[in-house]
Amino acid sequence: MRNEILQLKDLGRMPNESINDTESIDELVNTYDALLEQIQLPISFDEAMVLVQIFPENAFYDLQWSLLKLVESVCVDDENKYSKHSASCVFLSKL
Repeated sequence: MRNEILQLKDLGRMPNESINDTESIDELVNTYDALLEQIQLPISFDEAMVLVQIFPENAFYDLQWSLLKLVESVCVDDENKYSKHSASCVFLSKL
C-alpha cells in the first residue's frame, strides 16, 4: 500500500466543513490535499477501501471530490471484491 494512503489513514476521517472553522483548519486541508494529489491512478482495491473510510459525512472544502475520483479509479479483477467495493460506493452516494 502506498505511503500516501497510509498517511491518509493515520489522519482519519475528514472532518465536516463548518462555517465556524478557524484558520487552523487550513493546515489540515493542505495536508489532505497534498497527499491526495500525490496519488497516481489507478489505485488498488485495498487502497480504495482505506480511502472510503476517510470520506467526511458531508463536505470538506471540496476535497471529497478528489477522494471520490481516486476511489472510482479502482481496478478490481475479482467479482466478490467488486461487489464489496460497489456496496461501499452505495454508502458514499448517501453522503
